[in-house]
Amino acid sequence: MSAQSYPAFTNPSTLPAAGDSRRLRIVVVDDSPTFLKVVCALLELEEEVDVIARVADGLEATEVVADLRPDLVLMDVHMPHLDGLTATMLITERCPLTVVVLMSSEDSPELRIDCRAFGAQQFIVKAELREQFPLVLKKIKNQLRTRT
Repeated sequence: MSAQSYPAFTNPSTLPAAGDSRRLRIVVVDDSPTFLKVVCALLELEEEVDVIARVADGLEATEVVADLRPDLVLMDVHMPHLDGLTATMLITERCPLTVVVLMSSEDSPELRIDCRAFGAQQFIVKAELREQFPLVLKKIKNQLRTRT
């Protein structure tokens, strides 16, 4: 599938990235249309990121990420068709340069361990997204800079 296959979810003004190496290309994945809309609106306020696609489930996320090769995927853990943990494992196997950050409304040590075990770089509790994302973004940007 090509990037053009996702016009309902993709912001074409950011494909491809405009050569600005400091901006991160992000795919956001969540099965709640309301939460997805709010998160994307919040992220679009960040001058360091471009939301290049919005996706409603883990299966679709694996396809979109394979096509668009974003820098970062911000994904819900609990979704239909393919959960975020399994999708993370597939994404990190197929696209090792893409960083995955998982998020959930629940939090436990076991869930955090699972997120790491499946390949997520970070975990964010949804209720703390607004406060935590800038910190996570800074860590990820530093990590990506060291790769180049």
